[in-house]
Amino acid sequence: MKPKIALLSRINDDRYTLNQAYYDGLSTAGADCIILPPMSYVNLHLFLEQCDGLLVPGGNDVNPKIYDEMNNGSFPIEDAIEALDLESIRYMFEHKKPIFGICRGLQIINAAFGGTLYQDLPTQTDTKLDHNYSLNNKAPLNGHIIKIDTKSHLYTLLGSELEVNSYHHQGIKDLASNLKASAYAEDGLVEALETDGILAVQWHPERMTSLMPFQALFNDFVSKCRK
Repeated sequence: MKPKIALLSRINDDRYTLNQAYYDGLSTAGADCIILPPMSYVNLHLFLEQCDGLLVPGGNDVNPKIYDEMNNGSFPIEDAIEALDLESIRYMFEHKKPIFGICRGLQIINAAFGGTLYQDLPTQTDTKLDHNYSLNNKAPLNGHIIKIDTKSHLYTLLGSELEVNSYHHQGIKDLASNLKASAYAEDGLVEALETDGILAVQWHPERMTSLMPFQALFNDFVSKCRK
């Protein structure tokens, strides 16, 4: 029987949506998906109980109130999506079900466990790296080089160095104490994190699955959800 993965929806133009590439990456890896919009926590738990894993996708900016900061460059903010993400992450972690985070997913996972974010990398850091390169240049397969910790699980999937795409202006400032950074950009920004049951990346592998190393992330996640 195929594992069931909960995919969290996003809001675009007053519609609950999700890019098809997330679904395709999971489907290719052998999973079925349940797409979840905001709802009461009681009903959310009922759906999550039926699922074997959770994918927290990319999306708009994380609300800085989650990590006790004033808004200084975070826009747009969507309270219903914040609640959906945070409750889903906490529920699945407590029930020891695998979680895979992508872009905003990495950021909200870090915030959920007590970490903080740069709200706007170009104005709050001295980085010379364009972390929105792929969007600005319409280049979903290109971005910048990352270095991967050779002691990490991510290293077993992707090796020690590769080029990833880049679609973000926020990023991890302080890493949550229970999470471990497993990859970094050339400017030192955290590009991946992991802990027991959680793997999250700052880039968008669902846009890169035509390159085999990136489909491996979905294959690995679905394999964990089968256990």
